[in-house]
Amino acid sequence: MTTYRVHHIQDGEPTFSVPMSEIFADLEIGGALKTLTASEYHTDQQRKWYRGVCLKGLSDWNGETVDEWDLRIKALCGGNLLKTEPIMYGTTPTGDPLICHRQTIVGVCKSKMTKFIENILSAAITNEWMVTPPDDSLRKEMSK
Repeated sequence: MTTYRVHHIQDGEPTFSVPMSEIFADLEIGGALKTLTASEYHTDQQRKWYRGVCLKGLSDWNGETVDEWDLRIKALCGGNLLKTEPIMYGTTPTGDPLICHRQTIVGVCKSKMTKFIENILSAAITNEWMVTPPDDSLRKEMSK
């Protein structure tokens, strides 16, 4: 999902750095525009760091999969409920779905993301994980 920052509000309407015609041109069939609140935008950026930087970096560092790291980090740093979820990974020759089940931990929600990131960074120092910390602005929202 592409994010466009609002420069200012004029007559109650947002003004973006990119012309609206370009934004609409990038939409795919079935796509939609969504206006994020400051909190939603902040959490979205935190999740992008977690998925795209933290998990991918750890996976590249030692070769374990992103899903294995996701499970480990959530268990150590803030997840609190283990669940099994089905994942479709193909079809049989007869067209039936091939489903496997993987375990995951849930419990990291919007209100807990800042604390979760702080816990990850603490665990990274303790366990000598190769994790690049996010921009400080992604952790300062905890006090607000």
